[in-house]
Amino acid sequence: MAVLRPPVGLVLAREARELPAPGSGWVYEPKFDGWRAALFAADGIVQSRRNNDLARRFPEIAAAARVVGDVVVDGELVALRDGRLDFGSLAVMPRARVEAGVIVYFIGFDLLAQGGEDLRAAPHVVRRQRLVHVFSSAVPPLQLAPSTGDLALAAQWMRPEVADLGIEGVVAKRCRSPYQAGRTGDWVKIRQKVMVDAVVVGVAGPVARPEALVLARPCTDGALHPIGLSLPLPPQLRDQTAAWVRPTGEPRRRLPTTVLGHRGTEYQPVEPTLVVEAEAEATVVTFSSRLRPRIHRLRADLVPSDLPPAPR
Repeated sequence: MAVLRPPVGLVLAREARELPAPGSGWVYEPKFDGWRAALFAADGIVQSRRNNDLARRFPEIAAAARVVGDVVVDGELVALRDGRLDFGSLAVMPRARVEAGVIVYFIGFDLLAQGGEDLRAAPHVVRRQRLVHVFSSAVPPLQLAPSTGDLALAAQWMRPEVADLGIEGVVAKRCRSPYQAGRTGDWVKIRQKVMVDAVVVGVAGPVARPEALVLARPCTDGALHPIGLSLPLPPQLRDQTAAWVRPTGEPRRRLPTTVLGHRGTEYQPVEPTLVVEAEAEATVVTFSSRLRPRIHRLRADLVPSDLPPAPR
């Protein structure tokens, strides 16, 4: 039995704007758009970041984990749909995944324990070597996260076409660092951001002076699909937005849990005529953004039909 028992504290990466230079002892991994989890392989336990056991939600992961032996692995649960990672599809229940075309994977990126040996005090480079050996026997839905010391290769994971596949950016890790739970500068995450045009389909707060905007983008199926709730608007943009939005006449609604932003936020539906420019995660084009977009300006020169459809 592994020396570690759930719940186990997880390392949380700090935000950074740029990739750290490799000469200072860093390695790089893709940042996947999924749910963080610790896999207690021998016990079939899938511990979430909030210390819940997700094994019933992801039975295929718990079952496949037994092949890698008595280990505890830190990693990310991801969902593949239509050839790209789709964060929202992680909410699809097991019985509905086949029909929905959703396949889930566990991507392992750190080894915390093996048998009776607690590896958290070992340097990251040692833990990585041990993990590579452990995952040599793994088969899908278990996958080993790519890792490189090559800055040029890491930079490729920041490219827009990679973001289209659901890669949010890069996580850089110090080679010699131990595994220390909590927020640490030994792991940093660099998210790719893009400017996108989106349609306003709702406003939070009073229509006469909106506090935040519910945004959507057109998809290839012709419908507008929500991408989330914006960050609070600065005062000037609140006044500008009020002059352009018109309520649909429908009663106020609450954002469903499938719409990312502040869960349960109440908003007023408005006519989908106003286009805004927003800074968002690059994965927003696949409708899996979890960070709230920041509104930069109104695009009164555009109408929704001007926006190119995004894949869904």
